[in-house]
Amino acid sequence: MSDLAGKVVLVTGGTRGIGSELVRAFAASGASVAFSGTSKESVAEATVRLGRSLHPSVPVRGFAADLAEPDGPAYLVGQVAAAYGGIDVLVCNAGIAGSADPWTMEAAEWDRILAVNLRSAFFCAREAAASMRIRGGGSIVNVASVAGQIGGAATGPAYVASKAGMIGLTKSLARHMADAGIRVNCVAPADIDTDMTVNWPDALRQRLVAMTPLGRFGQVNEVSGAVLFLAGDAASFITGQTLNVNGGIYMG
Repeated sequence: MSDLAGKVVLVTGGTRGIGSELVRAFAASGASVAFSGTSKESVAEATVRLGRSLHPSVPVRGFAADLAEPDGPAYLVGQVAAAYGGIDVLVCNAGIAGSADPWTMEAAEWDRILAVNLRSAFFCAREAAASMRIRGGGSIVNVASVAGQIGGAATGPAYVASKAGMIGLTKSLARHMADAGIRVNCVAPADIDTDMTVNWPDALRQRLVAMTPLGRFGQVNEVSGAVLFLAGDAASFITGQTLNVNGGIYMG
């Protein structure tokens, strides 16, 4: 039996792409999984899609919360903790890319990207850690990106800054939360085949593949495998680390 069986897991940004696969993988491991989406409509659609691949008895529940709003993280974590009696694992996966053009980006778009990608990760972690402390510990896994390590080959400065910030945030939280038995780690994927990247221009996809020593895009299950490892007992002496899932495009 998986060491995650019976654990309560919250995945932010769990309605599509990597997030949806994370929900499915944690549920398959025996965990009780909550996930967030920005709107009730996106949560309802994701719930239907997940229902097609999960057993009806698997406890998965979606919650709508706009994590760009200052009170969004506290609202989300409070709702999940009340519904499940606490939280054992938090995966901060919510993220938006926005414009890749630094010359046309407006301040409002910059602020929203940083709010969703970075600010919400801190406040979700702080709120979830309060529940984890009561339960004797827990695990937080932040989903960053290789863009934050190499400057981004297909994304703009706001996204890159937010993901670089998430790697630094992971190290800081790991130090501050260790005495409560809470481990904080980070996964930094490169280009992963999702419903978003599949529509990228062929020229861009080919250029990114050419930059990658393994010569391909990654798959969502390759990211979820890394996240589940860091969340589980096999990683019990690992904290403050960034696990790169990038096909060798960055070897820092």
